[in-house]
Amino acid sequence: MNKTVLIVLSLLIMASRAAADLLDDLKARQSKITSVSATFTQEKKTRLLSKPLKASGHFLFRQPDRIRWEYTGGTNMQVIFNGKDLWLWYPDLKEADRLSGLSQYGSMMRFDVHSLSKDYIITAKKVRSMTLLTLLPKAKSPISRIEMELAGGSPFPRLVRLLDRNGEPTIILFRDIMLNPDIPDSSFTFRPAKDVVIREGSLP
Repeated sequence: MNKTVLIVLSLLIMASRAAADLLDDLKARQSKITSVSATFTQEKKTRLLSKPLKASGHFLFRQPDRIRWEYTGGTNMQVIFNGKDLWLWYPDLKEADRLSGLSQYGSMMRFDVHSLSKDYIITAKKVRSMTLLTLLPKAKSPISRIEMELAGGSPFPRLVRLLDRNGEPTIILFRDIMLNPDIPDSSFTFRPAKDVVIREGSLP
């Protein structure tokens, strides 16, 4: 084996170890997160529309698996996940969808690298002060690729880019990120009024 090959192999091993160290460090820092509060903007690009679909709102997370996405403005919708069922509530329409069988998607909705590593192959690299993650599913999935940007040593991403099976991206940008705030149980509880039409559904 010549010196050039040895050098290339050494560089590849060093890069692999550096990526593993980055992921281990991120997992350790994320393990200290008990809750998250942030505002967000979301942009969905699709070939069916000439302009992207844009929305904004407030994101809440509390360990172990409580999640809330509250969309405001033109899109009035609330997404509430209690670890078992996912509620999609449309207040203006007085309608709600309850989806079961989504427990495996909880890690994707809260961006937990340790849990995501069970279903995704994750690579990491450092670019200046930014940590960049690429996640590829190990099995067939509605999401073909996830990219995350974490800035300034933060354990929570400032930007998430998801590609669906058609290669159409959804980009989520987080701002005003607060780690470990006190969030009440009521934020993750949905009790529909009697006049709300409920549709039942599930995912495989």
